[in-house]
Amino acid sequence: MSHYHHLRWAAALILLAAMPAMASQCNIQLLPSVPVTMQGLRPMVSTRINGRKARFIIDTGAFWSMLSPAAEAEYGLPERLHTTGLRLQGVNGGAETDVAIAYTFTFLDHDFHAVEFLVGGNDFGSGAAGILGGSLLRIANAEFDFAHGKMRFFKARHCGADPLAYWASNEPVGVVNLEPSDSDSPSLIGHARVNGKRITVQFDTGSPQSMLTLAAARRAGITPGSPGVKPAGSIFGIGTHTSKSWVAPISSFEIGGEKIENTHILIGDVDIQDVDMLLGADFFLSHRVSVAYGRNKLYFTYNGGPIFNRGQPYWIRKAGGALVQGGTAAAQTAKPASADELEREGRAYLSERQYPAALADLSRACRLEPKNPDFRFERGKAYLAQGQTADALSDLNAAIGLQPTLYRARLARASLLLHWQGAPADAGSEAGEDADAVDQLAPEESQLRFALADVYARLGRYHTAIREIDDWMHYHGQDVTLPDGFNMRCWIRAEADLNLHRALHDCDRALERLPKSAAVLDNRGLVYLRLGQLDRSIEDYRSALKIDPRSATSLYGRGLAELRDGHSKAGQADLAAAKQRNPQVERRFARMGLSPAAAAPL
Repeated sequence: MSHYHHLRWAAALILLAAMPAMASQCNIQLLPSVPVTMQGLRPMVSTRINGRKARFIIDTGAFWSMLSPAAEAEYGLPERLHTTGLRLQGVNGGAETDVAIAYTFTFLDHDFHAVEFLVGGNDFGSGAAGILGGSLLRIANAEFDFAHGKMRFFKARHCGADPLAYWASNEPVGVVNLEPSDSDSPSLIGHARVNGKRITVQFDTGSPQSMLTLAAARRAGITPGSPGVKPAGSIFGIGTHTSKSWVAPISSFEIGGEKIENTHILIGDVDIQDVDMLLGADFFLSHRVSVAYGRNKLYFTYNGGPIFNRGQPYWIRKAGGALVQGGTAAAQTAKPASADELEREGRAYLSERQYPAALADLSRACRLEPKNPDFRFERGKAYLAQGQTADALSDLNAAIGLQPTLYRARLARASLLLHWQGAPADAGSEAGEDADAVDQLAPEESQLRFALADVYARLGRYHTAIREIDDWMHYHGQDVTLPDGFNMRCWIRAEADLNLHRALHDCDRALERLPKSAAVLDNRGLVYLRLGQLDRSIEDYRSALKIDPRSATSLYGRGLAELRDGHSKAGQADLAAAKQRNPQVERRFARMGLSPAAAAPL
C-alpha cells in the first residue's frame, strides 16, 4: 500500500530532522511525547481525518492501520477501493476488507495526504474510529508509558549494549529478546514461562487484557476443569465468531527476569497463529516499556498495580530483588504537573480500577482547570465507578453546564438518572431532554446509539428506541455484536407489548448466535408470556435460570407464567424468591402491566 508506506517514511523524516548532532557518549534523543488517553483498557491517541477529530487505538499487535465501517461512513471517506482476496485474520476468525482513503490524516502534528486505511471487521468500541498498527509505530524506537498517559519515539546513539530504559535509575530493568521483525511483519514476539513452561508471547497493546490460549494453558497443566478455574464469558476479535474464556489461577509467570507468583490470568479458546499468549494493555499499564527495533529487544520496568488486571492478589519477584506484594512496588516518578497530564494519569488509574488514585489525580486536574468540562466528566465517571452516585451526578451536571453539547456526558447523566433509585422526582423529564440532545448531537453512525436506545426504552418512548436500534444495526450489520441488537429490539418490543411476533423473530435471530444467553432467553420468555404460550415461556425462563440462577426477572417472569398456567404454589414461590433477590422487580413488571393479580389462569 504505497500511500501508507509514504506516511511511515515521511514520519521518519520528521523524526530525524528533529535529532541534534551526534555525541561521543550514549545519547537518547526524544521527540515530544504523544499524549495517550486510556479509555478503559484502550490506549487512545488523538488524530484528525480530513480536519475532523478522530481517536485511534495504539495497536502494536496489528501490522495494518484500520477504520471500522461505521467510522468510514461517519467521516464521509470516498467509496472504497474494492480489494481482491484481502482478508484479515484475528483471534476469532477473519474479516474481508476494503480500502478507504483519507485526503488528509493528521498525526504527530503533521498532515499526511492520501492515506489509505483498511476497512472492515467489528466496531472497535470506546469511541475509536480505528487502530494505528505496528508499521506506523516503527518510525523509530518506541516507548510506551501508558500509566502516565504518554508514548514517545526516540533515537539511541553510541549506546553500545546499554539497556534503553533510559528512565530507570536504581530499579531493575527487564529485558526480552524479540524475534526479528520489519515494517512488513512488525509484531513484537518474545518468550516467557507459565508455571515453568516456555511459551511464545506477543506484546499487543490492541488487546485490552492479556490472554493465554487454551492450548498453551493445557501444556502448563491448566484446563477449564482445574481447581479455581471459572468461566469468564465470551471474547471476540476482528471476526464475527466468539469463543469461550476462563479466569485461572497460575503459580508463576516469568518474563525478562521478572517473576509474578500466585496470580490469575485470562484463558481464551482461541488460535493466535503460532503465539501462545497476548500481553495486552493491562501489562503495558503496569510496566513502562521501550522497544529497540534495531536490537530486537524490549525493555521494561514495573510501575506497580495489577499485572493482568484481574483484581486478584499476587506476588512479584524482581530480577535480583526481593519478593513484594503486587501493587506496593510502584516506581517513584515525579507527579505530573499539568492538568492534562493529571487527567491522563487519572484515567490510567481508573482503567486499572485504582479508584482513590484516579479520583486524586482527576480532582487535582479539576482544581487546576475548573472550567474544563472534560475533566469534570471524567471525574464523574470515576465517582460512578466507585459508587458515589450523588458526586457523579454533580460532576456530570457541571460538565454539561460548561459545555451543553458534550453529548457523552448527557448520555451518562440520562442513564444514571434512570437507573439510580435516589434520583430526583423530575429525573425522567431531565433524562428525556438529555436523550433528545444526544440524538441531535451524536453522529448518526455512532456506537453509543445502542445505549441511547436503552435510555429511550426506559423512558417508555419505545418507537424512538426501536428507531435508534434500527439505525445502529444499519451501520453495524456485520458486527459481532449484531445479536445484541436483535436482543435489544426483542426486549423493547416485549416490554412495550408491541409487534410481538417480530419481537419473537428478533430473539430467535439472537439465539442463533447466542444459544446460551440467559438475557435472550429471559426476553423470549417474556414474549411468550405476552403471547400466552405459557409452556414455552416457562421453559425459556427455566433455561435462563440454569445459566444465571440469580436472575430476579427470570424468576418473576416464570412465577407469573406458572400462576397463569394454574400452578399457583410454584408461581407464588418463584415470585417470593424473585422479590427477595431484587425488591424492585415487582415494580418493573407492574410498569409493563404484568402483575400477579392479572395472572389468573387462562
